[in-house]
Amino acid sequence: MKILHTSDWHLGNQICGHKRYEEHEQFLSWLFSLINREGVDVLIVAGDIFDTTTPPNRSLEQYYQFLARAAGSSCRHIVITAGNHDSPSLIAAPRELCKYLNITVVGHAPEEPGELVMVVKDRDGKPGLIICPVPYLRDWDVRTMQAGESAAEKTANLVAGIKARYHAIGSYAERIREEIEELIPIIATGHLFAAGGITREDDGSRDLYLGTLACVGADAFPSCIDYLALGHLHLPQRVCGNDRMRYSGAPLPMGFGEAGQTKSVLMIDVHDYRNISVKEIPVPIFQNITRLSGTFEEIIQELARMKMEYTPVLVEVVLEDSRIIPDAAEKIRAIIQGSPVEVLKVKSRQLSAQAMQPASNEESLAGLSPEEVFNRRLDAAEIEGNDRREYLESFLEIYKELLEEDNNSE
Repeated sequence: MKILHTSDWHLGNQICGHKRYEEHEQFLSWLFSLINREGVDVLIVAGDIFDTTTPPNRSLEQYYQFLARAAGSSCRHIVITAGNHDSPSLIAAPRELCKYLNITVVGHAPEEPGELVMVVKDRDGKPGLIICPVPYLRDWDVRTMQAGESAAEKTANLVAGIKARYHAIGSYAERIREEIEELIPIIATGHLFAAGGITREDDGSRDLYLGTLACVGADAFPSCIDYLALGHLHLPQRVCGNDRMRYSGAPLPMGFGEAGQTKSVLMIDVHDYRNISVKEIPVPIFQNITRLSGTFEEIIQELARMKMEYTPVLVEVVLEDSRIIPDAAEKIRAIIQGSPVEVLKVKSRQLSAQAMQPASNEESLAGLSPEEVFNRRLDAAEIEGNDRREYLESFLEIYKELLEEDNNSE
């Protein structure tokens, strides 16, 4: 059987306000063609289908159109799990309808481990795989609050809860395999930060657990799992060098920090539980992005060259210039006017923000995030050290719960 592993589509994502609907449409069309060309049996999408819990209507339309097309392809089963950016209730809403299309969607983590274990049959109608579709495990899914916990204890309990949940699911999957009396492979999914995971500046990855540094080791996953399909980190990579514990990575570059990086999906060819091969399949580049660094004159010269090439490209400019250049951003953008080159961001490592932007003597509350407002309040109260960290962790957890409650009540 062939399994295609992908994750972190982030439909609705923007780069510096630039909408990416066309890129996502091209990716989904390419993915559909790949499924048919390779004769994929099972598609796994390991979380973060959308960029926010309230995706735009166009992104929802792209998602459901793709599912409708994929359900009629060579792919006989689709497994979709929610990530930390997804609304669990939105992802799970069509699950009863999806069952008739052989699409399994999992938004929340149920209490019973058996509810996250499913048997997928091969083309001959025999059991071919056991799949454990584990979504993003929220804090309250996996640990018990205890009064007086320190930040370190809270993190340790969270990691222990994730480990316990995976081992309970693995034990149930093993029992199912014993009942089948066939050593069919066990495939599990996850959306989390595994120890040793690699991120890059501006690759779009954000903390999995707001306010904590929680990450799990490879021992969190039981040895019975023959392949672990992970999401959350946007760079394709192995967990602790294990070829069967993989992040597929995001299929599109999530920021200028990923300019020039090869993106991929993973093809898993399963013969039996011992004979599993994994192949990275590069995703085409649907939109060129680049980061230019240098002095003002060097940037101007390079943009003039790019304008002559007349190739569509999104650009971030990093000025490595100690001089104060009035209206630098406007002058830079004027160079590429009338071309498909678009400068989305201009920043300087040497100059202050006031040198690059119109000065303002007043700070608006609307311009601050809730976290920034809370930090200002902590500053005013002169709260520092461990107390400050714990206050901030608690605030972020409560704020996230309130956002999810608002989304679920709509």
